[in-house]
Amino acid sequence: MQIQLNGQIEYAEVQFYFLKFADNSEELVPHTLVSVYSWPIQELLEESYNKLWACDYKGTDNLQVIETSSILSVVSLQPLPLLPGEPDNHWFVIHKSGLDDAQLTGYEEPMDDGIAGNVRGDDAEFM
Repeated sequence: MQIQLNGQIEYAEVQFYFLKFADNSEELVPHTLVSVYSWPIQELLEESYNKLWACDYKGTDNLQVIETSSILSVVSLQPLPLLPGEPDNHWFVIHKSGLDDAQLTGYEEPMDDGIAGNVRGDDAEFM
């Protein structure tokens, strides 16, 4: 997940969701326990012209409770392919395109008056 934590954009893995009473209130507010990834590896970020956000997974060492409304988007963190001598705990962020980035189209069959209703199995006419 891409989250906002203390005014900064961070990446985290969701552990679980739960409801918690708001301070001095009977209102239940959704919260999420997340494991926050490290900041990006600066060398890889600079070498990639700020395109490759590679970070380390911290597991239970960096657990945070956030309000679920702090989740900005769903992302995928994938293992970074290893080069000889590199540690195997690096992960990189993949942002998925949303429907607003894609144009959904399909095949449209023309509705010509001359052949409408004339399709009957083997003797169908196609133009």
